[in-house]
Amino acid sequence: MRRALDFARGLAPQPRLIWGVAIGAGLIALAVASPLIGFIATVYNAGLVIIAARDLALLPGRSGYSVRRSMPEPFSLGEPEEVAVVIQNRSAAGLMANVADHAPGGLRPTPRELPGQFDSNGLLKVSYRTYSPRRGAYAFGPVDLQVWREDGWWRRQVRLPDPQEVAVFPNVVAIKRIQLSLRRGLRAMAGMRRARPPGASTAFAGLREYVRGDDVRRVSWTATARRDRPVVVEVEAERGQQMIIALDCGRLMTAPAGDLDKLDHAVNAALMLAWVAQAYGDRVGLMTFDDRVTSFIKPERGPIQLRRITEALYAIRPDYVEPDFGHAMTHLALRVGRRSMIVMLTDVQDPEASRELVAHALRLAARHLVLVVAMSDPAVLSARGDPIVSTSRAYEWAAAEEFVSSRRESFEILRRGGVLGLDVVAGRLSPALVERYLELKERALL
Repeated sequence: MRRALDFARGLAPQPRLIWGVAIGAGLIALAVASPLIGFIATVYNAGLVIIAARDLALLPGRSGYSVRRSMPEPFSLGEPEEVAVVIQNRSAAGLMANVADHAPGGLRPTPRELPGQFDSNGLLKVSYRTYSPRRGAYAFGPVDLQVWREDGWWRRQVRLPDPQEVAVFPNVVAIKRIQLSLRRGLRAMAGMRRARPPGASTAFAGLREYVRGDDVRRVSWTATARRDRPVVVEVEAERGQQMIIALDCGRLMTAPAGDLDKLDHAVNAALMLAWVAQAYGDRVGLMTFDDRVTSFIKPERGPIQLRRITEALYAIRPDYVEPDFGHAMTHLALRVGRRSMIVMLTDVQDPEASRELVAHALRLAARHLVLVVAMSDPAVLSARGDPIVSTSRAYEWAAAEEFVSSRRESFEILRRGGVLGLDVVAGRLSPALVERYLELKERALL
């Protein structure tokens, strides 16, 4: 009995079969009026059964199908990507099909139902788009398939098991794009100025005699006077600089900013900055904190270091607590002895709310180059920039203007104390942060 129910669940009538059965039922109802109509009803329904049975026999059974998915490994946070589903069964050649993949809802698959047709070799390939707004592990389920003949009477419904575990990592697709750009000797994002090659910052390597074509700005006048002939300073690429990315995982970083929350925007930016800094020869470390330091990766170079940073960024989660900037920056001061660039990815509010951040950033800037990075919420900027057409809009504008002005005041206090600042709309954080880093490299401030 159970097998019969499963078999019935695997079939669905086409609209033409439903109409055919309705007509047959009508003829049977009219058969009481005339023996001739009864005969016609008998012949009609017998013919309908034969045709429907023949069409069912031409459909392949539920066995014989193979399925596989082609998808990113891993998925990238905040990046539109494609998943392809490939189904094969030689007996299904030429059949029409609908495919529904049991993809995790958290990946926002679109569309959910995919029409297609098996080719002459019994191969069907369909694809859909995903968008991953959250890091973490996800599970794909089975693939549901409907097949039918174009002029057929039945649809066969098949469920093809294909469980798969996947992970959404920080945006590795953006890293591949920037890697290609750097190999071509260009800046990573459109509109950026041309960069010097990796290792653009320089260190003293010695003195030599001047030759035609040397940059006169490199002439050492002291050595020239001593030797009585032109002498220039010879330099070499300095590749021993050091950077620490400090990532605030406290309460304010849980706020949404566009499609992602602020922490996830910061995670993507941190990974891109780490990769670019490694490509430019710098050692990169990572610290995450909320009301305590949750992880610390000391600065190193190489692909293993990038893997450590990527795995750490994948694993971090925000906590609904106030960040302890004093503890975090004291930890940095104790763990990082040599002068380094400290990139603090956090949120900045009015001077009173950001007092602890400002005070400890100024103290840290006495020894290190400190860059405080904050994200603007697109909704706040929109409320500030949209036209005022009502009283409620006037209140919205005033609140947004006050918030933006107070943030600007906090950044001004930091600037006067020698701390660099970057306040950028959340969706532009990664390219803006990389641009600032490259600018500092060119100005030899690192």
